[in-house]
Amino acid sequence: MSETPNRPKQRTDAESIITDAQRRRRLGASFAVDQSVIEAREYDAVRPRYPEATVEQILGLTQTRPPTVVELGAGSGILTRELLARGAEVHAVEPSEPMSTVLAETAAGLKGTLHLHRTSAEQTGLPDGVADVVVAGQAWHWFDPETVQPEVARIAAEGASLAIAGNFLNTEHEWVHRLARILRAGDVYRPGWQPPLDQRYFGPVETNEQRWSRPVTPEEIIRLAATLSSWLAADDAERATRRDNLTWYLYEHLGHAPGEQIELPYITVLHTAPLR
Repeated sequence: MSETPNRPKQRTDAESIITDAQRRRRLGASFAVDQSVIEAREYDAVRPRYPEATVEQILGLTQTRPPTVVELGAGSGILTRELLARGAEVHAVEPSEPMSTVLAETAAGLKGTLHLHRTSAEQTGLPDGVADVVVAGQAWHWFDPETVQPEVARIAAEGASLAIAGNFLNTEHEWVHRLARILRAGDVYRPGWQPPLDQRYFGPVETNEQRWSRPVTPEEIIRLAATLSSWLAADDAERATRRDNLTWYLYEHLGHAPGEQIELPYITVLHTAPLR
């Protein structure tokens, strides 16, 4: 394995994180096609959470209390639960049956109101003007930009905003950058990147960042690898190679012991834009 990996490819404001539409559909569909409920529960267990400040910024985009939030690509409910816990009414849009099952399980009993919709972000089926805030957490890159943006504009109430949140491995640290390459992780921080939004629907984008870290073990990093879309879409041989590379990198090259706590650095990025 190379000792000096290339730096992450930078994206301009005119490019999406995933630029190839066919690849986006194939990888995005892996969560519905290649994932079981057990794997969706594992996804929920090992994926990073969102910093409290980021959740508060999302809810601070509207003065309405309780706010009505439409969450596109809600997944297993990692962000959904934080919104519900603060009393929001959440319309969670998630096409994957395994993810929706876990979302419903984990959100039960929280004080907000949950409406779960097994539909796509591009065709939510929701009424016009229902949302005070439309949010996508770790999901915007899966959507077709030509169709999701007018759908957001349609379901947004007057004065509403769009929020796009993501947890990114902080590859400013060389060891994390190499880890991301072995993981084939798409959640890699790209300095200066903003989502290219259609100015017919959205005002200027503002970006806020939170740098933080979470304690994980080498075993949890290997478990994290198995929740990535690139893993779900890979065949058995590719998965075995990736697992071997991770095992070598974490235990032999970096010298971590089984069960050792490692601070894994993240950057949470929140892009917000008002609806026109």
